[in-house]
Amino acid sequence: MLYSTIAPAAMLLALAPSALAVGSAHVVNNCGIPVYFASVAQSVHASMAELPSSGYSESYTLPNVGVSIKLSPNATGAVTQFEFTWADGNINYDISNINGNPFMSGGMELTPSMQGASGFPSCQTVSCPAGVETCTEAYNLPDDVRTMVCPEDSDLTMTLCPGGSMKRDPQFHGHSHRQHARQFK
Repeated sequence: MLYSTIAPAAMLLALAPSALAVGSAHVVNNCGIPVYFASVAQSVHASMAELPSSGYSESYTLPNVGVSIKLSPNATGAVTQFEFTWADGNINYDISNINGNPFMSGGMELTPSMQGASGFPSCQTVSCPAGVETCTEAYNLPDDVRTMVCPEDSDLTMTLCPGGSMKRDPQFHGHSHRQHARQFK
């Protein structure tokens, strides 16, 4: 009789850690400039704060609630959104440039730790190469279909400027354009 009571309890304890093993979302800034972020869940509003040099991480803690980590090279400008929802044993994720593409010159990648997991053909890296204005792997319009799916224990890492830094905008490269005009006189 003692065995029949202890065995099921031991089995539940053995399963408990795996039931709680969910992944985390991470943001890494390789741009060489300050980046601002706000993590927003559903209708909760948050102010933009400077991303620490060590990056940012949060665990998937809100089942069936969409989270958007808004990212920008300034506190008040256009944002790229790293979006994810933990639901039904999966983590659904995407990059959204609907509200701008402020990292166009440096690019970005959203990489799952369990890329190519069995049974998850869309558990893949989302890549927006540097210099590409309209990233075909990101949401650019509300009706685009760009959501990827991984097992819930997969970590997601959003790397800004994976090549190491933001490329300078050709319209601004450190001096007045009048300097060029003087060279051609």
